Amino acid sequence: MPYSRAVNKEKEEFQAPQIDGLVDTSFLAEELRREYRKSHEPVEVEFRKLVNWVRLGDQLTHQIHQYPAKLLPHIAHFFLHASTFRSEGGVVLDPFCGSGTVALESSIANRQAYVSDANPMALLITKVKTTPYDADQLVLEAVAIVKRAKRYRLAPSIGIVNADLWYSNPRKQQLEILLRAVRDVEDKSAQDFFLICFSTVARRLSAADPSISVPVRLKTKESFSQAINLKIVAHLKWISDADYLEEFSNVTLANIDRVLRANAVNPNRKSATVVGEDARLLMEPKGSERLKSASIPMVLTSPPYGSAQKYVRSTSLALNWLGLAGPQELSELEAKSIGREHVAQKRNALLCSLPANYESFLSQVKKVNPRREKISRQYLSDLSVAMSEMIRVAKSGGHIILIVGNNEVCGIPLTTDQFITDNMRSAGVDIDMHLIDKIKSRGLMTKRNTTASVISRESILVFKKR
Repeated sequence: MPYSRAVNKEKEEFQAPQIDGLVDTSFLAEELRREYRKSHEPVEVEFRKLVNWVRLGDQLTHQIHQYPAKLLPHIAHFFLHASTFRSEGGVVLDPFCGSGTVALESSIANRQAYVSDANPMALLITKVKTTPYDADQLVLEAVAIVKRAKRYRLAPSIGIVNADLWYSNPRKQQLEILLRAVRDVEDKSAQDFFLICFSTVARRLSAADPSISVPVRLKTKESFSQAINLKIVAHLKWISDADYLEEFSNVTLANIDRVLRANAVNPNRKSATVVGEDARLLMEPKGSERLKSASIPMVLTSPPYGSAQKYVRSTSLALNWLGLAGPQELSELEAKSIGREHVAQKRNALLCSLPANYESFLSQVKKVNPRREKISRQYLSDLSVAMSEMIRVAKSGGHIILIVGNNEVCGIPLTTDQFITDNMRSAGVDIDMHLIDKIKSRGLMTKRNTTASVISRESILVFKKR
């Protein structure tokens, strides 16, 4: 009997214990651990079925912004609701927080999320996603924003990379006026909420293809079918005709409804706390000191998958509009990111010595594409340093849980899960469990460049620090 069916059968026969009114997943975690220890081979699971009380789709505030390559919430929920892990303390660290899935699930589970990310847009989304806003106050502010936008005639010009590709001049001026009205919200936390809403509207009203995460101009092509070209023409007409204030109201009300749903589950959840912008150098909250060693009971994170996502480019329009990075600052921001898509400009970028089997992998890549070899070497070096930092801050007896997908570079397998396991083992941190789940999100199943492969499975690696 497949493992998932066996577990589901056991769940039907077993009255699961609960914590905070939700199923304690410890009994499932222990079953998986026992299964793994039989052979020390990865155990295949389906988290969607394993924690089937977590629904798919637009839940809580998970969909408050379309950040690319979101982690499956079921995975975070599974580990955060296992008393086996909860007994260790309240803080959960996600040093690659991305869209804030781990942070949101942590806050819902009454745990304090510590987050870090090189992309300031990721930190902003995570903060908004985890904040228990007063929905009535947000509605009043939204009405005031629309009134101000109708009244304003001028607004500061915003620098957007290749602006002419994405917006007509009248549309860009409308969005600048709307942004001015949002910036006038006095409460900084509420302003952040509306900036997230604004960035969604700015992307929707751009000429960027909505089905592709990075901005690519939407246009008809001879190679497309007539039906597809008609859809493209219709969408471009909608972009041209849409009422920008009506669209802002629609996006805002939908997000307020998401906040209400999250508040209904846990009105006392804590907003995520930022502990730096670099997973390789974690800092104390609002401090200049490094995050204290051996202070974190659980690290739960999904590092960038090699050659998988172009996070900075995907969010470039939002970064420009919100002033988080100007058009000339995007390259610098990308250079700070782990899993970047370009070769580091500074030749003194930190590079680690790598085990012989990974040097062999890089040598093979170099023969095919020297540029990809440099990008992959930097990725593995950065990932190695980030893992050392996770080990440093993890408590003795604490868990480090990493979700990562393997990829190919120039047709050569890049086994990131094995790289992580080898690194952890060399640092004296043993693997406690290795699970495999299939990726069903189209966001990651798309081939990101000509030298990469489609990532269809991801490893869930559970380590325990001695």
